[in-house]
Amino acid sequence: MSDKAIRVFFAVALVAAIVATAAWYQGQMALRELRMRVVVDQLQPIAVLLEENREIVKELQAEPFTEKDSGILESYLMKIRRDGVPKNARFKQRLDQLAENNTAIVTLIKAYSPQAKTATLSAEADKFQHYAIAWRDRWNSVMELFMAGGNYPAAEVPFPKELPSAVEAEIDAGEARLLDNFSKDHLHSSELRSCISGNVP
Repeated sequence: MSDKAIRVFFAVALVAAIVATAAWYQGQMALRELRMRVVVDQLQPIAVLLEENREIVKELQAEPFTEKDSGILESYLMKIRRDGVPKNARFKQRLDQLAENNTAIVTLIKAYSPQAKTATLSAEADKFQHYAIAWRDRWNSVMELFMAGGNYPAAEVPFPKELPSAVEAEIDAGEARLLDNFSKDHLHSSELRSCISGNVP
């Protein structure tokens, strides 16, 4: 085989190797971007639902829903005893929405938790799951208490107030990592393109 043929052979092999490596980098970039996007997309709905819950609670803690010196569920129980269930249909609708949102948040938290990057989010998410279970049990017992003439126990599991900020911080961290990975892979791709265009005989 002549020297020219050998040079052509190695040039073709080098180009093939560089193209294959470039394709691998592109694939890795796409895979990492997909993974980070999934992370962000799992967290965004949690943030939206937490904000919706905050607005519902704010609404129910004001007139005409609230009763003096009583929590939301205690106020609802007092109102249906005094005014009947039909007259408090809007109140019940909002409480049902809270329960549905809590269930959705717990489902999303369980899906995301194995990927959590911060201890704060993990701790607050665990607190929320306990809160949601306790709140659901209290809400589900309302008609039993209504029929039996009983009242809610004074103690209740508090809402983890740091969860919304922990979710936002995790979203910010995920987006920052996504941008960082994209920048690094874009740099690698640029170097490979430069190698292909400038270093092949």
